Amino acid sequence: MPHDARVIRNQWTPDASGAFERAHILDRDVHPEGLDVVRVRFSSEATARFEGDAHLVSLLRGTARVADCAMDATTHLSIVGDVELAGRPGTEAIVVTGRAPEGRAKLVVRQERFMRAALDDTGPLRWILTPQYLSRRVFLHHDAALLSKSGAPVSWFRTTMFDTTGLPPNDDGESVFRMSYNHRTEPNFCYDVTGHARVRFALHPYDDAAQRFGPWIDLDGETTYHLSEARGGPEVEHRDGRPLRNRHEVANAGGATTLYCLFDPAPTGVEQHRPGTYSEYGPLDTVLGTERYEATLKRFAEVDAMIDRLSLAAARGEPLEDLNAWTTYEAERARGEAMRAAMLAGLDDARRAIVKPWAD
Repeated sequence: MPHDARVIRNQWTPDASGAFERAHILDRDVHPEGLDVVRVRFSSEATARFEGDAHLVSLLRGTARVADCAMDATTHLSIVGDVELAGRPGTEAIVVTGRAPEGRAKLVVRQERFMRAALDDTGPLRWILTPQYLSRRVFLHHDAALLSKSGAPVSWFRTTMFDTTGLPPNDDGESVFRMSYNHRTEPNFCYDVTGHARVRFALHPYDDAAQRFGPWIDLDGETTYHLSEARGGPEVEHRDGRPLRNRHEVANAGGATTLYCLFDPAPTGVEQHRPGTYSEYGPLDTVLGTERYEATLKRFAEVDAMIDRLSLAAARGEPLEDLNAWTTYEAERARGEAMRAAMLAGLDDARRAIVKPWAD
């Protein structure tokens, strides 16, 4: 298999107790984000401790408890201070450790079922279903859940990239998902991979008409691929005042790739992914402070209050139906389902068959 430093394979180290093992993926002193990222998997019931200023905690599979909150693979935490993660046999989690933003709430819980009801008049805000992928946008720029080395908020998404069969072909005639994250880095922590998943990275100099690429590298559930060309690095090209970096293609024949991805700095605003193009999240300075974004932030404040209240109550096993937020959630959930149904209706039969299972 080709070697590329941007592709990291998990190396598991058993805990002294023998009840769990850890794989250290990113190191704050080595990688450009300045964050530690660890996967932990349990063979016995035990508690794994993570020390540090602040953490993002998500499960890849199984169940666990953190403080008084029950977690499954659709529950995500932002937490300030040390973490004790109580897992069961078969539980696997991923933990990101970094700096806490000033004034950050000690604990924020986000459950994906409530994120599905985060909408504004233009469409979904946190649970984004497209013909190419499903993106659960757990933490965004305005959430300021965790800070990178540069002091910028990072984002935390759980993303599933679908079978690329039938998408527009690349220069070699292969159907791919094309991306070029010119304005941020992105490590992608793959954990649930079916089909034949692959990634390849563009070679400098970039050329929209005849881009050259390195070799395809296979992906599996033990792989992280890191779009690690940091802003201002010696390998970054600039053209017409624009940075050109982190261009890559992903392919998957006959399956799907589910991963956690972390963007530094965090994106926000509207998704800009279009089949067949080198799609990206644009620069923050074109979004932050605009009239449209300020209006979006007001809507986020409303829906996030609903999501966070219901998520925390659900994680604590408290009744939901008596909460004021529950009525809002029920109405918005129905509106979101109608939006997703309309999107699916606009796809051809082949693409609809690939996307529809993820809509549910």
